[in-house]
Amino acid sequence: MSHEVQSRQKGFSLLEILITIIVMSFGLLGMAALIIAGARGNNIAYYRSIASKQTEDIADRMRANQAGIIAGSYDALTATIPTSSDCITNSCSATQIASFDHAQWNTANAGLLPNGVGTVTGSIAAGYVITLRWTEKEMGGEVDPNCPGGVATNTRCFVTRFVP
Repeated sequence: MSHEVQSRQKGFSLLEILITIIVMSFGLLGMAALIIAGARGNNIAYYRSIASKQTEDIADRMRANQAGIIAGSYDALTATIPTSSDCITNSCSATQIASFDHAQWNTANAGLLPNGVGTVTGSIAAGYVITLRWTEKEMGGEVDPNCPGGVATNTRCFVTRFVP
């Protein structure tokens, strides 16, 4: 009789195995969700870090060209990349240097940020507003409240005030 009881209790039942597989599956799905959320967070932080450095870049370029600031050459830099002289190999005026800075800066923005563009508005008296925009898919169709009106959804803006 004891032999019959022992033979019935050997091994796991199919129900126990099924429950174990389900519990393990939920755990693995949770781990995968955490990994994906972490990757998104890293991506967002990476783009914001680039935006911060690119803002510093144009501010440094402006500080280096005080004559261009005084002439008003940085008062309205648009999102389009202008044609400019090569001021590395050629001698340039303050206005040409400002155009060169604008072209170099927005070329870098386009290469470093998805759909990245930058603008600068202001004056030497009032100070300048530097705005960088880029597409951030992780926004889920939202509009960034830091962005000026009329920007597309999923557009992130990094806005900095600068006084030379």
